[in-house]
Amino acid sequence: MNEDLIFSRNEAAVAEPFLRRMKNLLGETDYEAYLLSLKQPHMRLARKNPLKSVPDELIADELGGYPLMPENAKPGLCPLHAAGAYYVQEPAAAAVAGLLAPLLPPNANVLDMCAAPGGKVTASASARPDCNFFANEVVFSRAKILLSNAERLGLRNCTIGSMRPDEVARIGSGMFDAVIADVPCSGEGMLRKTEFHTSDISDEAVAACAERAAKILDACDECLKFGGLLLFSTCTFNKTENEEQVFRLIREKGYEPVMPPSRPTKARAGFGLPEAVRFFPQDGGGEGHFACVLKKTSDNEHIARKKEKSAKRNSANDKRVNSVLNEAAKFTSETFERNRIVFVGDGCEYVSQNYPFASFPALRRGMRVADFAGERAILHHHFATAAQPDFLIDSPNFPPRAPELASYLAGNEFSCSSQDGFRAVRVAGLPLGLIKVSNGTAKNRYPKGLRFIVNSQK
Repeated sequence: MNEDLIFSRNEAAVAEPFLRRMKNLLGETDYEAYLLSLKQPHMRLARKNPLKSVPDELIADELGGYPLMPENAKPGLCPLHAAGAYYVQEPAAAAVAGLLAPLLPPNANVLDMCAAPGGKVTASASARPDCNFFANEVVFSRAKILLSNAERLGLRNCTIGSMRPDEVARIGSGMFDAVIADVPCSGEGMLRKTEFHTSDISDEAVAACAERAAKILDACDECLKFGGLLLFSTCTFNKTENEEQVFRLIREKGYEPVMPPSRPTKARAGFGLPEAVRFFPQDGGGEGHFACVLKKTSDNEHIARKKEKSAKRNSANDKRVNSVLNEAAKFTSETFERNRIVFVGDGCEYVSQNYPFASFPALRRGMRVADFAGERAILHHHFATAAQPDFLIDSPNFPPRAPELASYLAGNEFSCSSQDGFRAVRVAGLPLGLIKVSNGTAKNRYPKGLRFIVNSQK
């Protein structure tokens, strides 16, 4: 098949090294099927959040289809998405995101070294609320997006950091039972949703990406306990960034690949690596992805360093703790333990018992509960999104298309018969955010940066 039938001549010239690699990788027949698949629209699906379950029919009605959504779906303008009922991913990435959680031991400490925007770590953290997750993203602007997604999904067990991999390794040597390494790559598997002229997929770029990924994987190895699990993944096709990285870990560091309990639908095995999973768009399972779970079996076990730094809990904060607990008790009947409230900046957060990540600098530790005005606690948006619906006190509940909900998401006030004070607004039972009710009016507390006009197209 002539590549010019798929690409413009300029695009084909830019893509020539990539096309050559793909033909060598796939063989003539499979290569032609791949080229034809690039003319098809890229795929997106809604991955349900197990912490915020709603009927499938409501999500399908909101998006126009579920779990696969139509091209014109605009989840960012939809109430159930804003409430964290689902996370949008392409199908291959969603399948890879589910590989690790079933393999984790109870109460595991898990690191995602390159976590933004959060697809893999939020899938694992929502599936395994018993575990502690440190989600790291070196690019600060992307770390803030990661934080926003963790908050929207109502996660309580996720600490968000923005550190270089070598800094994470220095503090967290031998600390983690599992590590997720979805490393930066040449992105060959994303070309259905990007443009060739915006992608550097030269041979030089592939080599540079492989070199950078090897350094990140070495830092991940430093963090991982003996016997721990590493989920390594990319969204690219070439062997240099995929199988060859795995073979290096096996050869140099004593890792063993782990066969997945069940191979994801429409996934192939790796090249010379049956334990790996590969996705190609011509198979109909999404875009391009590679993943392999490995177990660290080397005798060079790292000894986790004892951390002397403790979370800030002292008697000077007793009044603030009392204020937090008093405000929380008006909002929810759920109970909270005093010794799990830690003070961070101008507010406080709620962490797991025996919280393991106190020595790491972080943007968020667990669940943000409140900010302070003096000693007075003001409940935080994250406290609302992570609330357990059955414990909420007098919180108004609306169907997805209710005018009150559209008004709230746009940042406006609306009439409300709930008791005065902080309340949660709910959509289909799910907590969406905060209001402060006063004399029959709901004062809007939805964060300004999240507000939007609800998409009315169905």
